[in-house]
Amino acid sequence: MEKSNVLALSVVVLMAGFVVGSWDAKTQAHGPVMPAAATPAPEAAPAAAPTPAPEPAAAAPAAVAPSPSPAPSAPKAASGSLDSQTDEGAGKGVDIAKIGVSPKDMGSPFLGAKDAAVVVNVFSDFQCPVCKRSADPIKQLAADFPGKVKVYFRNNALEMHGRSKPAALAAFAAKKQGKFWQYHDKLFATGALDDASLESAAKELGLNMEQWKKDVADPKSAERLAEEAKWAEQMGASGTPGFFVNGIRQVGWGSYMALKSMVQREVEKADEQKGAPVKTVLAERIKATASKNTKSEGEGNIDADKWAQLLAHD
Repeated sequence: MEKSNVLALSVVVLMAGFVVGSWDAKTQAHGPVMPAAATPAPEAAPAAAPTPAPEPAAAAPAAVAPSPSPAPSAPKAASGSLDSQTDEGAGKGVDIAKIGVSPKDMGSPFLGAKDAAVVVNVFSDFQCPVCKRSADPIKQLAADFPGKVKVYFRNNALEMHGRSKPAALAAFAAKKQGKFWQYHDKLFATGALDDASLESAAKELGLNMEQWKKDVADPKSAERLAEEAKWAEQMGASGTPGFFVNGIRQVGWGSYMALKSMVQREVEKADEQKGAPVKTVLAERIKATASKNTKSEGEGNIDADKWAQLLAHD
């Protein structure tokens, strides 16, 4: 090899050694260079568990408001449940065995005193819904005016009510065994007026069924009922219920307190004549009040003497 080529080759080798040495020195100082790895995104901090709401502090026991005192109750009837001066309660607590009278002859059943200067005549119909509303309140009159008032029950079985007359005959037959008022209460309470129900009511009251059936069929009973209905018509009370407080006429039902007020006035008038015979006082009051009634349409002159005779008739 030529001397000049050898020299050039030596220079190349020396330069290569220098470069490699420099590279090694750098590598030892900094470590090998690695491709930059993607920096992982920092892990999201785990979501903190919701902080439980602090438990409410134990509240001090709430002050308990005192229960309101019940409103004062209205005066109670003897039954202790209803006010005896209202339509709902009047008569409900009355002991019918103590004030109800059921004559065993043809006389009309009544409540209260046998002889009284104030007489209330009630013309009623067992199938009349308005009559039902007055069925209990009329008893209260005898209780509110003990010894001073007599309340007659008169039948006015209207033709338009097909079961009214059979019911009236059945009640009249019960009257002859001393149980009119108990039978009256059953019929108005249930409203069941078919033949089977009328017979069942009689059995429940312990009536002599053979005698009861005979009295139901007795023509004299039917005649008496027809007579009472005629009285009502003659005195201008063909509708039901019809009331006469002495001679004061009222057709239809208003309220117990309205009826009681009428009776109260008549009791006060009678008290002004203490010492006079009861029957005389009664007849005079019927006549005095009868003539003051407003006449119904088509009604003729009021015969006060006739009214006094009919309204005091047993």
